[in-house]
Amino acid sequence: MAADDADLVRPDGSILEVGDRIRCDVNFGTVKYIGIVPPTKGVWLGIEWDDPTRGKHDGSHEGVRYFQTSHPNSGSFLRPKKACLGIDCFQAIQSRYGIQKHGSAGVNTETLYVLDADNRQTVVEMVGAEKVNLMQSQLNRLQEVSIRDMDVYGTQSDCELSQNTPSIQTLDVSRNLIASWPMVAKICQQLPNLQSLFLSENKLHAPTYSTDVLKAFKAVRNLYLNKMSSSWHEVLQCCSLFPILETLYVSANAMQMLEEPQCCLQQLTTLSLENNNISSWDEVMKLGKLQQLETLVITDNPIERIYFPDVPYRKKSQLFPKLKHLYITLNKISDWASINELNKLQNLEDLGFGSLPHLGAAETVREIVIAKIGNLTRFNRTDVNEQERKGAEIDYLKKFGPDWLKAGGNQDSSKDNPDIEFQAQHPRFCHLVSKWGAPENSEMVQQSLSLKDNLITIKIFSPQDPEKGVMEKKLPSTMSVQKLKTLIQRIFRLDKDFTLSYISHKMQGPEIEFDNELRQISFYSVENGDTIQVKWR
Repeated sequence: MAADDADLVRPDGSILEVGDRIRCDVNFGTVKYIGIVPPTKGVWLGIEWDDPTRGKHDGSHEGVRYFQTSHPNSGSFLRPKKACLGIDCFQAIQSRYGIQKHGSAGVNTETLYVLDADNRQTVVEMVGAEKVNLMQSQLNRLQEVSIRDMDVYGTQSDCELSQNTPSIQTLDVSRNLIASWPMVAKICQQLPNLQSLFLSENKLHAPTYSTDVLKAFKAVRNLYLNKMSSSWHEVLQCCSLFPILETLYVSANAMQMLEEPQCCLQQLTTLSLENNNISSWDEVMKLGKLQQLETLVITDNPIERIYFPDVPYRKKSQLFPKLKHLYITLNKISDWASINELNKLQNLEDLGFGSLPHLGAAETVREIVIAKIGNLTRFNRTDVNEQERKGAEIDYLKKFGPDWLKAGGNQDSSKDNPDIEFQAQHPRFCHLVSKWGAPENSEMVQQSLSLKDNLITIKIFSPQDPEKGVMEKKLPSTMSVQKLKTLIQRIFRLDKDFTLSYISHKMQGPEIEFDNELRQISFYSVENGDTIQVKWR
């Protein structure tokens, strides 16, 4: 075998081929050509780099085309000896989890001894590290294996993994040199207990549908395909290989368009599309017929509006029938209409929406969101209890009561007939009236929702926790005492009863206790600069 040919052989004896993946320093690429490039001698690899700025041309050299690249400058030629060709999957597992004997490569034997009082060497029993290493070295018992970023190209054996690591349930082969789905299948078909497969940051050819490939993933329930530059169409092609898939992560793939899954993903309960380029809710609705979907993550997508046109306001959509958890932070949504639309979801309980400063102060926004979405039990990672919901809904009635009256609302139920425009803007208002009763005229004071009109700056201090010092907060004057207590509970991490009172900065006198949780703090004449005291037993 010529020297150049020897450079194409991996440690396990397999030979590099066109279509395989390589690494050079920190750069990953795909082999597009293997052969000579006159007038030079010897074998060259024609590489298309994942980073298009790494290359020098498009696969042509001195007027001769050797291969074709996707980008005009993503190709270059590389000598085989400069490329890392990869290692076998089992070799990587052995390297990370195998036995390390005293004196073996990578272990300094001097660290295994100390000098005693008589200057004699005494063996140190490596109880912790050695014990863990011995446990991990029992490869046949390993259930969770991560060989991420270890230059794994695949495997040549049909039985090495099944003979040595049959218990693996979770396998992470992210950011390696695996180039094809048949090679992924060759690994997975040897792991009968495999349930979770991490393939993120690999670049795989389109899947094939041979019998062996289809059998390889029959037990896999959780699949991770992040950062793979895949389109949604390609993802659906891949997922058709997984008949019982329940969890799918396809974050950071620059996806813009989706399509309705036809023959796959029917068992899916969790889907993450985080950090893509989906801007239209029309695309998201293409997933609405996934009957088992409970969790949808579409955080960090430039979505501007949410809508469910299949039903009018106050009705429940047939889309996403089991969706309970929706996370859509880092979006471009800026209207209350989108929040109204979310109430059309039949089972939405947990909403992650992030901050909405353009819609008002954080506490005010939280209160309105809770009132608008009737099933919420958790918002922005904080639980919504019955007491908070009651306060939010009653405050909502008071806040928008004047608009309700102007639109034709009336405390007399026989005359209560607000116009269509009001009902579209406040689809739950009539329900809240029937639940809590119509707001009285004395309770309804038209409040501005702008920050400059509503916010007051107060100080918060607890003599029982002086280390926190005096904290300044800007709060809406319309905040209820109940909402203030929820805020205080989060700040001081309290799981016990406590009381609130305030001290005026203008005059000396007794502390004024907040004795009614449904009152707004403005009822107690709290002003800028006043101090709220927090006390508990």
